[in-house]
Amino acid sequence: MPLYSEPHSTSTKLNLVFLLFMTLLLSSCATLTPDFEKPELQLTNLSMLPAQGLEQRFRLTFRVTNPNNISFPVDGMNFKLNLRGLQVATGVSNKKFVLEPLSENTFDVDVSASLFNSGRVLLDIMNAKPDELAYEVNAKIFTSKGLWGSIPVSRTGVIPFGLNKQSKIVQ
Repeated sequence: MPLYSEPHSTSTKLNLVFLLFMTLLLSSCATLTPDFEKPELQLTNLSMLPAQGLEQRFRLTFRVTNPNNISFPVDGMNFKLNLRGLQVATGVSNKKFVLEPLSENTFDVDVSASLFNSGRVLLDIMNAKPDELAYEVNAKIFTSKGLWGSIPVSRTGVIPFGLNKQSKIVQ
């Protein structure tokens, strides 16, 4: 006579699988902190580069800040840049770095803006050469931390145009 019956064996296996699943789920949740704050992204400089054909080139300098007390790996980002309320450029960066707890990092990205898509704004900016520009950046910061994958970040402000000064934050 067997010591256990077949249905009991299947039930025990299912209970074991369920217990293993719950253990993995709880351990993955432990990597997420309930008081996690999104990283902050700020456009700190925008400079015009020489135009190439029907595209105007810009160099954007971003500052990303980690307001948390845990390290935060950045695997890259994508973004959309609006100037004076109109989308001027989109771009990506595959720059990888780790933001240490309560720290920040800056990086440059070169982007092209089509004169067909945003000609009026770009021509106005090139002719007027203003000291400041109102901007809006909508970005996704990609990370391998926890279960996030990507974190959406938005920022509006005023940026000094072509000068290496800190931007003013509106929102």
